[in-house]
Amino acid sequence: MNTTKDISTPFEDYKINVKLKISALWIAVMFCYVYGDYIEVYVPGVMSEALLVSADRKGIQYEFFAVALLMSIPSVMIFLTLALKPTINRRLNIIIPGLFVVLLIALNLETVWGFYLYLTGLEVLLSLMTMWYAWQWPKSEMTQ
Repeated sequence: MNTTKDISTPFEDYKINVKLKISALWIAVMFCYVYGDYIEVYVPGVMSEALLVSADRKGIQYEFFAVALLMSIPSVMIFLTLALKPTINRRLNIIIPGLFVVLLIALNLETVWGFYLYLTGLEVLLSLMTMWYAWQWPKSEMTQ
Protein backbone atom coordinates (compact mmCIF):
# COMPACT_ATOMS: atom_id res chain seq x y z
CA MET A 1 0.00 0.00 0.00
CA ASN A 2 1.39 3.36 -1.04
CA THR A 3 1.01 5.87 1.77
CA THR A 4 3.04 8.70 0.26
CA LYS A 5 1.07 11.79 -0.57
CA ASP A 6 1.79 14.32 -3.22
CA ILE A 7 2.93 17.24 -1.09
CA SER A 8 3.17 19.67 -3.96
CA THR A 9 0.54 22.36 -3.78
CA PRO A 10 -1.03 23.13 -7.10
CA PHE A 11 -0.98 26.83 -7.82
CA GLU A 12 -4.09 28.40 -9.21
CA ASP A 13 -3.78 29.48 -12.80
CA TYR A 14 -6.16 31.49 -14.92
CA LYS A 15 -6.65 31.27 -18.63
CA ILE A 16 -5.55 34.60 -20.06
CA ASN A 17 -7.40 35.88 -23.11
CA VAL A 18 -5.30 36.04 -26.27
CA LYS A 19 -6.03 39.77 -26.60
CA LEU A 20 -4.39 40.41 -23.23
CA LYS A 21 -1.37 38.28 -24.12
CA ILE A 22 -0.84 40.08 -27.43
CA SER A 23 -1.41 43.51 -25.89
CA ALA A 24 1.16 42.68 -23.19
CA LEU A 25 3.64 41.69 -25.91
CA TRP A 26 3.11 45.07 -27.61
CA ILE A 27 3.79 46.76 -24.25
CA ALA A 28 6.99 44.74 -23.78
CA VAL A 29 8.27 45.53 -27.28
CA MET A 30 7.49 49.23 -26.77
CA PHE A 31 9.63 49.27 -23.61
CA CYS A 32 12.48 47.71 -25.60
CA TYR A 33 12.16 50.42 -28.28
CA VAL A 34 12.19 53.16 -25.63
CA TYR A 35 15.16 51.64 -23.75
CA GLY A 36 17.11 51.23 -26.98
CA ASP A 37 16.52 54.82 -28.02
CA TYR A 38 17.33 56.10 -24.53
CA ILE A 39 20.59 54.15 -24.23
CA GLU A 40 21.56 55.10 -27.81
CA VAL A 41 21.84 58.73 -26.69
CA TYR A 42 24.98 57.72 -24.79
CA VAL A 43 26.67 56.13 -27.81
CA PRO A 44 29.66 58.35 -28.72
CA GLY A 45 28.83 60.74 -31.54
CA VAL A 46 25.05 60.39 -31.39
CA MET A 47 24.47 63.54 -29.31
CA SER A 48 26.99 65.60 -31.27
CA GLU A 49 25.26 64.65 -34.52
CA ALA A 50 21.87 65.43 -33.01
CA LEU A 51 23.07 68.88 -31.99
CA LEU A 52 24.08 69.59 -35.58
CA VAL A 53 20.53 69.01 -36.80
CA SER A 54 19.01 72.27 -37.88
CA ALA A 55 15.33 72.99 -38.34
CA ASP A 56 16.40 74.69 -41.59
CA ARG A 57 17.69 71.43 -43.03
CA LYS A 58 15.24 70.30 -45.67
CA GLY A 59 13.46 67.11 -44.88
CA ILE A 60 14.38 66.87 -41.18
CA GLN A 61 10.78 67.45 -40.16
CA TYR A 62 9.67 64.69 -42.54
CA GLU A 63 12.29 62.33 -41.12
CA PHE A 64 11.18 63.07 -37.55
CA PHE A 65 7.54 62.67 -38.57
CA ALA A 66 8.30 59.32 -40.22
CA VAL A 67 10.00 58.05 -37.05
CA ALA A 68 7.13 59.33 -34.89
CA LEU A 69 4.61 57.65 -37.18
CA LEU A 70 6.54 54.39 -37.15
CA MET A 71 6.86 54.36 -33.36
CA SER A 72 3.21 55.27 -32.83
CA ILE A 73 2.07 52.06 -34.53
CA PRO A 74 3.09 49.71 -31.68
CA SER A 75 1.70 52.20 -29.15
CA VAL A 76 -1.67 52.23 -30.86
CA MET A 77 -1.61 48.43 -31.29
CA ILE A 78 -1.59 48.04 -27.50
CA PHE A 79 -5.11 49.51 -27.46
CA LEU A 80 -6.35 48.19 -30.80
CA THR A 81 -5.49 44.63 -29.81
CA LEU A 82 -7.90 44.96 -26.91
CA ALA A 83 -10.59 46.83 -28.84
CA LEU A 84 -10.81 45.30 -32.32
CA LYS A 85 -12.86 42.30 -33.36
CA PRO A 86 -10.90 39.03 -33.65
CA THR A 87 -10.78 38.74 -37.45
CA ILE A 88 -9.13 42.11 -38.19
CA ASN A 89 -7.21 41.94 -34.91
CA ARG A 90 -5.65 38.62 -35.88
CA ARG A 91 -4.66 39.88 -39.32
CA LEU A 92 -3.11 43.10 -38.00
CA ASN A 93 -1.19 41.20 -35.31
CA ILE A 94 0.33 38.92 -37.93
CA ILE A 95 1.11 41.54 -40.59
CA ILE A 96 2.37 44.51 -38.53
CA PRO A 97 4.87 42.61 -36.35
CA GLY A 98 6.09 40.85 -39.50
CA LEU A 99 6.83 44.21 -41.10
CA PHE A 100 8.57 45.39 -37.94
CA VAL A 101 10.77 42.25 -37.87
CA VAL A 102 11.92 42.97 -41.43
CA LEU A 103 12.52 46.63 -40.55
CA LEU A 104 14.40 45.80 -37.34
CA ILE A 105 16.72 43.39 -39.11
CA ALA A 106 17.29 45.74 -42.05
CA LEU A 107 18.07 48.74 -39.83
CA ASN A 108 20.38 46.88 -37.47
CA LEU A 109 22.49 44.77 -39.82
CA GLU A 110 25.58 46.92 -39.37
CA THR A 111 25.42 47.81 -35.69
CA VAL A 112 28.24 46.64 -33.44
CA TRP A 113 26.77 47.79 -30.14
CA GLY A 114 25.91 44.82 -27.92
CA PHE A 115 22.99 46.50 -26.17
CA TYR A 116 21.38 47.31 -29.51
CA LEU A 117 21.89 43.79 -30.86
CA TYR A 118 20.41 42.36 -27.66
CA LEU A 119 17.36 44.65 -27.74
CA THR A 120 16.88 44.03 -31.46
CA GLY A 121 16.95 40.28 -30.85
CA LEU A 122 14.46 40.65 -28.02
CA GLU A 123 12.22 42.89 -30.14
CA VAL A 124 12.28 40.33 -32.95
CA LEU A 125 11.46 37.52 -30.49
CA LEU A 126 8.56 39.49 -28.97
CA SER A 127 7.25 40.35 -32.43
CA LEU A 128 7.42 36.70 -33.51
CA MET A 129 5.58 35.71 -30.34
CA THR A 130 2.90 38.30 -31.17
CA MET A 131 2.53 36.77 -34.63
CA TRP A 132 2.40 33.24 -33.17
CA TYR A 133 -0.33 34.10 -30.64
CA ALA A 134 -2.32 35.84 -33.37
CA TRP A 135 -1.86 32.85 -35.70
CA GLN A 136 -2.99 30.48 -32.93
CA TRP A 137 -6.00 32.67 -32.05
CA PRO A 138 -8.58 30.33 -30.47
CA LYS A 139 -11.71 29.62 -32.48
CA SER A 140 -15.10 30.36 -31.01
CA GLU A 141 -16.82 27.28 -29.61
CA MET A 142 -19.85 28.05 -31.81
CA THR A 143 -17.75 27.67 -34.99
CA GLN A 144 -16.15 24.37 -34.01
